[in-house]
This record gives sequence, structure tokens and C-alpha cells, in this order.
Amino acid sequence: LRGMIRAVDESARSAGQLLDHATVLYRAEQRAAAPVDLRALVVALMDRFRPTADLRDIALALDDRAPTPFATRGDTVLIEAALRNLLDNAVKYSPGDTRITVTLDTSGAKARIAVQDRGPGLQGADPAALIARFQRGTGVGGVVGSGLGLTIVAEVAAATGGTFDLTDREGGGTCATLWLPLG
Repeated sequence: LRGMIRAVDESARSAGQLLDHATVLYRAEQRAAAPVDLRALVVALMDRFRPTADLRDIALALDDRAPTPFATRGDTVLIEAALRNLLDNAVKYSPGDTRITVTLDTSGAKARIAVQDRGPGLQGADPAALIARFQRGTGVGGVVGSGLGLTIVAEVAAATGGTFDLTDREGGGTCATLWLPLG
């Protein structure tokens, strides 16, 4: 029964990721641009992930250094999909009794949203390879995933005039940074 439940969960997550990816590809072509309050979006998503993180004794912390307003112009659905994938990965791969920090700040004309965890890190993998469709790192263990989450983030960044960086975090873990134009 547990095996069946796990298989159904894996299938549902994979189907959800495929749908998210298709949505990103479609909406990226539409080039919809409206003001997006990045701070409000991040706070709402952190609130949504908090119960899952709490079950594993993972603390979610916001390090808000950004000015007010902290906004971009883009498609809210796309940007939310990118941020949701960053937080989902951080929670999935972080061990219990650790902290995930989401930092909001700016550099020049760019908004910076950095999600830092204490998971397995990149383990020597090329970040570009991990961003490729259906690719996963060697440190995933038994964690369910489709290999589309980071692809979605990178495609959203490109569609909105931003960039996406993935690096090892000093002391262990990963820092995933989404850069978006301020506006």
C-alpha cells in the first residue's frame, strides 16, 4: 500500500511539473507584462510551504533587504511558478532541523531573490546541466522529482528578461538566485 501511495504521489508530482512546464512555455510566448509585487508573492509562497517545512522541522526565514516597492513587470503566473519551484526544491532537499533563508534585495536595476538551503548542494555538477530538462543531480537520493523544476525557473527568468544562478552555498547546501528587472 505504501508503495502504491508513493507511486501515485510521484505520478501526480510529475504530471504537475509537466503541466507547469507547458504553462510556462505557452505564457512566455504571450509576453504579458503587468506589475508584480515580488515581496507579496514571496511571502505568500513561504506561508504556503511553511506547514510542509514545519513537519520536517525546517525553518523558513525571510531576509528582506529590498526597498519598497519591490516589484517587476511580468506575468505573475510565470514568476509564481519559478518561485514555487525554488521553494519546493529547497524544502524537498533540505535535511530536518535546518533553515532555508529567502533573501530579497536589489543590485542596480535588478531584483534579487535568493533561496539558500542546507541540502546536498551541487556535488560538483555543472549548474547548466542541472537546469537542462529532465536532469537531476547525483545527490537526490530517494527524493521524488521530474527534473523540470530548475528548467522552469530558468525559462521564466529568460522570458522576463532576468537570469537564474545556481551555486553551492558556503558551508554546504545550495543558493538558487532569481534576478528580475525592477519595474
